[in-house]
Amino acid sequence: MGEYPAAGVVRPVTETGLGDRLAQVRRRRGLTQEELAERSGVSVAVINKLEQGQRDSVRVATLHALARGLDIRTAELFEGAAYMDDTEEHGRAALLPLRRVLEPSPAERLDPAAPVSAVTLRAMVEDAARLYNDSRLNEAVTELPAVLTAARAAAAEDDESDGMEANRLLASAYIIAGSVLIQLRYEDLAYGALRQAGETAEMVGDDVIRGSTASYLAWIFLRQGRFADAENTAVQMAEEIEPSLTRSTPAHISVWGRLLVRASACAARNNRPERARDLLNLARSAAVRVERDRLDYGEYFASFGPTTVATMEVEMAMTIGDAARALALALARNVPPTTHIPQSTWSRHLLAVAEAQTAVREYNAAIQTVGQLQGTAPEWLRNQRLAHQIVRDLLDAATVRRARKVGLAGLAASMGVRP
Repeated sequence: MGEYPAAGVVRPVTETGLGDRLAQVRRRRGLTQEELAERSGVSVAVINKLEQGQRDSVRVATLHALARGLDIRTAELFEGAAYMDDTEEHGRAALLPLRRVLEPSPAERLDPAAPVSAVTLRAMVEDAARLYNDSRLNEAVTELPAVLTAARAAAAEDDESDGMEANRLLASAYIIAGSVLIQLRYEDLAYGALRQAGETAEMVGDDVIRGSTASYLAWIFLRQGRFADAENTAVQMAEEIEPSLTRSTPAHISVWGRLLVRASACAARNNRPERARDLLNLARSAAVRVERDRLDYGEYFASFGPTTVATMEVEMAMTIGDAARALALALARNVPPTTHIPQSTWSRHLLAVAEAQTAVREYNAAIQTVGQLQGTAPEWLRNQRLAHQIVRDLLDAATVRRARKVGLAGLAASMGVRP
């Protein structure tokens, strides 16, 4: 009989054990043992014994009480339980109008859009692009249903010549919607938007829009861990639209360069550093040609130029595990973001810097970098899984008192970090 636990008793079998996981979650929540005891109703003595591994069994009711005190699901007390970030549920209701436009039900008839002029429609699309590039994702989600509805109406009703322009704007609106949805981690819905962008771009024969669509599709594949598919998607389109560096427009050269940057990121993720460097060097040739980072909302809705390529060098160094080089490159490329690249690109760069700082144990600097992102791009930061993991790593490296003193505990709470 002694070999079996009593009814209502659990003996967790994990690599690190319940005690280690309990202590980890408690610290990540910024709680002392005494505070957890007060919140859960479980005595300090029991919590201490569990964390020290002095008890090899615990009642289910105790686990539930500890989970309530830590504001987590009970399953999260066991190693291997999936992290369930608040970002997975955050904003789901706000997304419904955009989902209805992109995926209407068969029985649903969307209200027709009020007619708008071509000038007004272009302004609407450009404003949506600005919201995305400024990392104002919630506002973009709110505005995009009206933009897409107006663009669809214009594309359907205009005559042939005007219709081509309306279709270009419609494709651009789909791309913007897809990019916002990728940031919010709705990759499947983003994929549908980008497929519609691609179909519209093919109809009007616009290489800039085709290239932009392929770049964001590659980003989705990258998010899904389909590294080879992502690289092939970007490289194939780059080959199809390869510009003349002496005759093509800056927008055409820029989108080609962005495809090469994306392909480089995919190769780096796939443990192909030499291929990644070759692709980035090719992108650098395009960046030299455009001379400065460009963000022309009238033609092309993402930035590209020397600073964009430089920030990618930092991310690539971090991807292949060279944190020291990533920080050295970041220091050399420390330029004011507002004069060169949009907030979204600069935010990704800073997140790579924070990851590198954490890897080399420059914890105070990493906290400051993440705090800077929280101040400038809170919506964007909340939806970045890498940011959540960095903050968890920082919490693991700090005492509860230290995490409170330097503002790390408050930062984790404001980001909705799950332990």
